Amino acid sequence: MQYITSKDNPAVKLYRRLSENKKYRRETGMFILEGVRLIDDAVRENAGLYAVFAAEKCAETFFREKDVSGAECYVIPDELADKLSDTGNTQGVFAICRVPERLPAAETVKKGGKYVLLHEVRDPGNLGTIIRTADAVGIDGVFLSDCCELYNPKVVRSTMGSIFRLNVSEAGLYDVFPAFAKNGIETFAAVVNDDAVSLTECDFSGGAAVLIGNEGNGLPDEISAMCDKRLTIKMHGNINSLNAAMAAGIIMWEFTKK
Repeated sequence: MQYITSKDNPAVKLYRRLSENKKYRRETGMFILEGVRLIDDAVRENAGLYAVFAAEKCAETFFREKDVSGAECYVIPDELADKLSDTGNTQGVFAICRVPERLPAAETVKKGGKYVLLHEVRDPGNLGTIIRTADAVGIDGVFLSDCCELYNPKVVRSTMGSIFRLNVSEAGLYDVFPAFAKNGIETFAAVVNDDAVSLTECDFSGGAAVLIGNEGNGLPDEISAMCDKRLTIKMHGNINSLNAAMAAGIIMWEFTKK
């Protein structure tokens, strides 16, 4: 265990740069975690912790109770912990984690699987919530096409650890659609259109993949046309659209019922 007093320490500067810079995260293959639960999940799933930081106020207890062997361990001043924090009420524990190795999305598709394919979802909170919900209901994979970055700190935090448990990967549409067809996976475009098939009338028993689009613009016509069918969530009253994460959650719940 090492004690750090300066904000200019190389390990602290690495954490800060990973926190702020998407390009640097991609170049280094590392990203950051904040909070006991996320670090616990990373340890439980053997995610590859590179470094762990704990504020003086909690360091003794944290390092005694948590097995973070294999990572560089640092104790930092409480004031520095407050500056590193990306939340309003920090627990005082942070980590640098290696990006896990993942198979290309197309290679993970299997017969009878249930998948969510997200296209141009831009809000980190939405993306993280969808991943967390997919993990909760047992979806086989979430694939990202031109979405916000998976390892954005806000996305990681919103997944509540599901990022370590679920098959999540970036995917080109023209890579995964042939894999769906090869494995007999029917594809559905989620749209807001009265002419589309109602979600409750869809049969997902043989495996399915649903394509969900951008929060504001939905799916371009040429993208939804790639799918076998279009589905919609029939709504009551004057409601004509749902938050992307909410819509995805409703659809994934229907996946589990059939």
